Amino acid sequence: MVEGIYGSIIFGNVLGRVNTFYEIKKHQEGRYSTHMPHLRKPLLEWAGNDLLSIELGFNLNASWCGDPNIILAQWHFYQENAFFAPLIIGGKPMGPGLSLFVVQHLEELHKYWLPGGKLLCVELHASFKEYIPFTDLGGSALSIQGMPGFGGLF
Repeated sequence: MVEGIYGSIIFGNVLGRVNTFYEIKKHQEGRYSTHMPHLRKPLLEWAGNDLLSIELGFNLNASWCGDPNIILAQWHFYQENAFFAPLIIGGKPMGPGLSLFVVQHLEELHKYWLPGGKLLCVELHASFKEYIPFTDLGGSALSIQGMPGFGGLF
């Protein structure tokens, strides 16, 4: 069962391997500026919405998902190369429309190893930030090739 997708990473139970998240944290806020008139209280001005931030928590256990290093390598590639794509959970995009997201931050807690040093379990937190391409002048979420969110990598 597919629970979600980001680029080529599929969340859920696919082909007998379980790669799913255990928590989602979503952060959205408005942007405000403070103006300081003389001898009066400051005036607060709303400047629009800020970019969405989303964090997913994973337990990558070798008995469920295979070698965690293979999955970590894919996450590292996406983060290091500023890959952007829609983040879809439960069949629905995590942002408005087909918002694009980049992996802004990865945090790993390596937990268990075999005696030879083979990694067995990793707790991974992936932080996403909404991404609006510089070439996006009218709200389109399409890449140069006309496909949603391939970030020019394919």
